[in-house]
Amino acid sequence: MKKMITSVVILLGVLIIAACGKTIEEEKVKAEGNVEKAFEAKSENANEEIQSIKFNLPSGFSIKDESPNNIILEKGDHPYILFYNPNEDHKSKALYDGVVENANKVITNKTFSDEERFGYLVINEMDKEMYEVTVGIGGIKATSESDLKNLATDAELLMKVVKSTSFKE
Repeated sequence: MKKMITSVVILLGVLIIAACGKTIEEEKVKAEGNVEKAFEAKSENANEEIQSIKFNLPSGFSIKDESPNNIILEKGDHPYILFYNPNEDHKSKALYDGVVENANKVITNKTFSDEERFGYLVINEMDKEMYEVTVGIGGIKATSESDLKNLATDAELLMKVVKSTSFKE
């Protein structure tokens, strides 16, 4: 009897822990909503100028490295890649098409558009519980690897950075 009670308690504990964990479906829906809100919201003011662009560098972030058309941002030891193609406008689908073409295991592929811009969110599963998150607007995109618990937050943050990015005049 004692073994049975112990087994029931352990089983209930496992079920409770499993029920409290996030699922990819929940995070996917949350990420899509967060990115769409960021796409529609007013852009953050640029506080950083580098190469031929200006953008909003979020609090706690630093610029780790740069190469032509690429800027590596970092928060702690977590890298975020900001890429831009000055030959593509805000309506361009060229970068999006490349992201989708090279994705192996797409979890979500969501697009957003208005009269002036084409935006997107692509989440690609890399390993168990690790995902490549890419967001973009036209010729500007940002990518990062994210675990499940940070997926929706990272996706929103990437869109805020992309949305704030513009070319210097």
